[in-house]
Amino acid sequence: MKGLIKETHPIIPRRPVFDFAETPSHWIYDDPMATQMLNLINPITPAPERWFCQTFRDALPFIQDEQLKIAVIAFIKQEGAHSYGHTLGTRHIEALGIDLSRYSKMMNWIFNDMIGPKPLGYELKHARLKSTWLNTRLAMVAAAEHLTGVLGHWVLNAEGLQQAPVDEQMLRLLLWHGAEEVEHREVADAMFRHLSNNLVLRTGAAVFTFPLFLVLAYIAVETLVAKDPQLPHRFRYKDYFRAARQDRVPRASYIARACLRYFHPKHNPLNEGSTAQALAYLNNMPEFKPT
Repeated sequence: MKGLIKETHPIIPRRPVFDFAETPSHWIYDDPMATQMLNLINPITPAPERWFCQTFRDALPFIQDEQLKIAVIAFIKQEGAHSYGHTLGTRHIEALGIDLSRYSKMMNWIFNDMIGPKPLGYELKHARLKSTWLNTRLAMVAAAEHLTGVLGHWVLNAEGLQQAPVDEQMLRLLLWHGAEEVEHREVADAMFRHLSNNLVLRTGAAVFTFPLFLVLAYIAVETLVAKDPQLPHRFRYKDYFRAARQDRVPRASYIARACLRYFHPKHNPLNEGSTAQALAYLNNMPEFKPT
């Protein structure tokens, strides 16, 4: 099978330098609630990104397409950098007095123990079971990467957020991550189609994965707001809808429509977002460490 990767540019692993020493608790200076809604990206990211990497490493020996293999290796390196970057972001939030240890423990259990290589800790001994579970994990990764790609496209175009009074370091973290998600948005889809391409599995995995990440995002926001000593009340839906109207967080309708598009059998991830826009940001982003 050839031509799985349609983009012609090489996917480049990058590791930006971030300094959160001066980043305040509410880095959208005039909007503490929107800050915590966007802060969810920090504790929600590390465990799933490590899970993406593990799943793809497990699948690497079965890839027959050399171009896809090169893209997958670069994808793994990018996702590893995302996990590290948001681990730094999570540590900074905790240093400011918000304890996220229980949330992180839950995330690690879900992605290491529940849907990791050994589902619910069960050792799969038969080759066919191992293959089926690997394909299922690949289908879940492809669905999750659809979400991250459309959210990456949102943040690159979120004028309300980018024009707000913000801490540049945290905004750079979001823009870098979002741009790389757009850059490599076809890789997980190509990987699944190469090794399985089972439409029923793809659909079922999305039915599980989309609600999972939405629920985990909600729990993260609830946790961040509840543990923020500077906020006078818990998370309220009206705070979300106000921030969404201001384009400081993605609208629920934007996410819902993106999820529905994924269920079309001929859905193409390259129709989501712009590679040129992502590369334009990444190619002008300073302070990269060599990887």
